[in-house]
Amino acid sequence: MAKNRLAACFTAFIMMQLLAGCSIHQSAIAGDGHYTADTIDFNEVKWYAQRASAAYNSAKQIKAAFPDTVRVVQVRDSKVQYFLESDPNAGLQIISIRGTDNLKNVREDVEYIKSKNNKLDIYVHSGFDEATYKIYNDIVPFLKKEYKIRLTGHSLGAAISTLLMMYLHEDGFEVERSINFGQPKVTNKDGAARYGFLPLTRVVNENDAVPLVPPVTLLSALHGVYRHMGDEIILLKGERYVYLKQHQASKKLIEGFWENIDHESITEHFIANYLININSKLGKSIRVPYAQRELYLDQHAD
Repeated sequence: MAKNRLAACFTAFIMMQLLAGCSIHQSAIAGDGHYTADTIDFNEVKWYAQRASAAYNSAKQIKAAFPDTVRVVQVRDSKVQYFLESDPNAGLQIISIRGTDNLKNVREDVEYIKSKNNKLDIYVHSGFDEATYKIYNDIVPFLKKEYKIRLTGHSLGAAISTLLMMYLHEDGFEVERSINFGQPKVTNKDGAARYGFLPLTRVVNENDAVPLVPPVTLLSALHGVYRHMGDEIILLKGERYVYLKQHQASKKLIEGFWENIDHESITEHFIANYLININSKLGKSIRVPYAQRELYLDQHAD
């Protein structure tokens, strides 16, 4: 019963957030498609998070919240759902991809072997890539080369969003921006270096364990350990956050996945908690150094 009440509270919270999510947000990014320490716009981050959250809802709910939606699909032979918005006036299409439809133990996904993706010419997470390929085949006929594309997703949806961004780039589409939430790693060092120029920002709750997946295992030796790409915003409680540039984020050490997993709060992975942490930074936000973040883990803004 308590679990049902918690789920109901999250659903109600998400629906309240969607009511404010309809308008097209003008991007405040730097010229290379990445944020800088001085250009982070949490209203823009929320704009993406609302769509990543909405991807979990029904087609009727999505279309009510985002009237520019032209397609909502749960891809055949897959539990992955996405929706596509199209704004002819702005020359813009927005792809939002749902994460897992239930929260499984994160250990279930850590042993996937990488496989070589011939289209991208890199090694990628086999399970994530299989789901991406299904969405890619479904959505490409509905995309327009003359439109810019934005992408977002949460959890599994974030991983697919990142791989789909690579696919679309190779097809000659202009990817303007991608902001993802709670994204697991999708490729190795070489893959991250090859596509590191793409305009990806990963948003991570400090105590979310899923971005640590897959951790270093014996399988990592086959084609190199998994690596993140893109710059990173780490959300602390209250007004505080950490920002890491792309090269900093790729070098940031993870202090032993298996040592951390028992005390990482899995509830921090819920998209509703991402929205809570983003909302607390809309009026005022305070950037803190990565090395000092632990001083603020259990504190709200003064």
